[in-house]
Amino acid sequence: MAEIPKLSIIIPAYQAEKFIANTISKAYEIHKQIEIVIVNDGSKDNTLKVCTELQQLYPNLKIFTQPNKGVSAARNLGIKQAQGQWIFFCDSDDWIDAPNMEIILNRIGKAEDIIYLVAMNFVKPQPEGIVLHPVPDEKLFTPTEFLASLSFQGSSCNYLFPAQLIHNNNITFPEGILNTEDQNFNIKCISCSKGIYSINLPVYNYNHLNESSASHSNKSFKWRIGPLESALNIIEFCKEKKIDIQIVSTQINRLVEYYYFSHIYGTYSTHELKYICNLLSQIAQDCPLITKSLKYRAIRLNPLIGIYLIRVYNKIRF
Repeated sequence: MAEIPKLSIIIPAYQAEKFIANTISKAYEIHKQIEIVIVNDGSKDNTLKVCTELQQLYPNLKIFTQPNKGVSAARNLGIKQAQGQWIFFCDSDDWIDAPNMEIILNRIGKAEDIIYLVAMNFVKPQPEGIVLHPVPDEKLFTPTEFLASLSFQGSSCNYLFPAQLIHNNNITFPEGILNTEDQNFNIKCISCSKGIYSINLPVYNYNHLNESSASHSNKSFKWRIGPLESALNIIEFCKEKKIDIQIVSTQINRLVEYYYFSHIYGTYSTHELKYICNLLSQIAQDCPLITKSLKYRAIRLNPLIGIYLIRVYNKIRF
């Protein structure tokens, strides 16, 4: 019987022919039993060809192809197919620091209900170069204190997740929500865990050099309301799992504030304004913390004027 991999690295790939070979080869510098799960998300370039050729070098490189459904659906397929005790997510234009990942894998042992938080390097154009994005070092958090702290990281690439925790709680990335998918998944996992252990060692290199990255802004209405839909989705998850909403209330509030700060631009139809008010109202029913904001009150009183005032406030403040 084949040995169960210690780590599954899930890489969603869309139009990634320029970067995917480097991402895969860097991961295989890890001298532990790992598997890489590539999900080709309907790429029209040579992404699939590059990955297939690399299978000759790396037999435990798994490749799955689906029609283009977005990063959440690609990661969810990767989770379904992964066999490792631990799960780590990597984007197709970024790469893992293999020596540091080995240090982490030597420490974490058997996967149970503790999530590990690790640091990340931002790889930026010169003169900035590599910039460390640190996390607390050697600190154990309870889920409640971590979700209420500033140590929470939005990117799923900052964490090593126990596969059993994900599977036992049926946690998936939210398909159909076009923004804040990572925060959504992280919050769900953390709220189901027994704790988060933070190690200030950079395991991930986030490539800021790639202008075509999927993380760039999208101005569609669906994208703009992503933080609000994500907040409501988390609330529904907590109700289903009988998790106290108070545990995630700080993060729900941050998602709503993120919408006010970064996603209030663009024009809105009457129907869209009503939809925003309805989302905020539903969120407030279970997370009254958001009602303390004057921004919430302004939009609920008059959506059009409220959004205008928030835009003015953002310009003055920032």
